[in-house]
Amino acid sequence: MADYLVTYDFKDGASKQWEEFVKCAELEGFIYVYNVGEELARLTNTTLWGEFENKTAAKGAFESAQAAAGKKIGRTITLEKRVITKMADVFVRSDKKKKPDSRWTKSTSFETCRAHQKNDPFFAY
Repeated sequence: MADYLVTYDFKDGASKQWEEFVKCAELEGFIYVYNVGEELARLTNTTLWGEFENKTAAKGAFESAQAAAGKKIGRTITLEKRVITKMADVFVRSDKKKKPDSRWTKSTSFETCRAHQKNDPFFAY
């Protein structure tokens, strides 16, 4: 497994499409909270990361989330641009970061980030 980053642009559409997509993406293994060492940080808007076997698996997870979100809002979500890349030597600057809360600290960095995204109001979408 490796960490993959995806950044994307959707065509403007339903006001809830981004929020619904993020919910569906989390179920597919993509999240927007990233561990930057001592702190957790929120990634830039329309940027997610996850742990996948390869780029093909990451692409498939993204497309599944996009389709699921479209079904939930009742219309197609049109993808305009997307970049998927394996993460290496990462630098993240974010105005939204904080130390992990022990209530949501898990056995892996990914699960800690996911738990904070789901439970910590600080990282609410």
